[in-house]
Amino acid sequence: MGRPLLSVLALLAVTAGREALAARPFNTDDARVVDPGGYQIEAYVKDQRGIKETEYWFLPATNFGGALDRFEFTLGGNVIRSEPNGNSDLVLGQVKTLLKPLETNGVGFALTVGVSRLSSGTGQEVVETPFGITTVPGETSTKTHYDPYLNAISSVSVLDDAAVFHFNAGATRDTSSHQTIGSWGVGAEIALGGCFFGIAETYGVSNEKPTYQVGLRYWAIPARLQIDGTYGWQHASPTNLNWISIGMRILW
Repeated sequence: MGRPLLSVLALLAVTAGREALAARPFNTDDARVVDPGGYQIEAYVKDQRGIKETEYWFLPATNFGGALDRFEFTLGGNVIRSEPNGNSDLVLGQVKTLLKPLETNGVGFALTVGVSRLSSGTGQEVVETPFGITTVPGETSTKTHYDPYLNAISSVSVLDDAAVFHFNAGATRDTSSHQTIGSWGVGAEIALGGCFFGIAETYGVSNEKPTYQVGLRYWAIPARLQIDGTYGWQHASPTNLNWISIGMRILW
């Protein structure tokens, strides 16, 4: 997990309070869904350095309730403005189902399945995975293609929800290059007291170095309006990457 992330986790654990809800600003997913009959919108901007790139995300989701009360449906996407790699846009649809709901001091399990449609005018082969967009080495394509993915999720609550840990393992099928790309993630959400929560995570995909991210979540209106931000980094080749993201989450 690396010393920088372990240090952050230790610091957050010392200052932990109570109550936690996972989602933005995580990349690592959690074993929870939107409340039955409820709706959610996550929107954020991610500005990257090293390779100059800006992502704009908009992700609405709903839980229809009734017989589908353990299912969350998401349809959204992003646009990417990249100086060296050109522009691209993404549309994705996803279904998330709870296999075992997460309870206080318990363990929860969930599964997501989805498909992404990514268009790139760069000639570079890029694929959306559960943990972000990755470039496929040695491949080029100007075609729009549809890539299915799945992600297995487990969450563990400890200390009466003062800390909740999330573990992901997934795979994406790149239909253009006929490759399967593995993905993984480990994250921790820590209550800091009041309406403040901290997050720390590491995640990655096949043949790439791990990515690290830390962030802060603030409930401007508890359980209704969240504002958040993160700082992330990856020791990549040929250049190291770092970024900030600022987002919001609305529930009703």
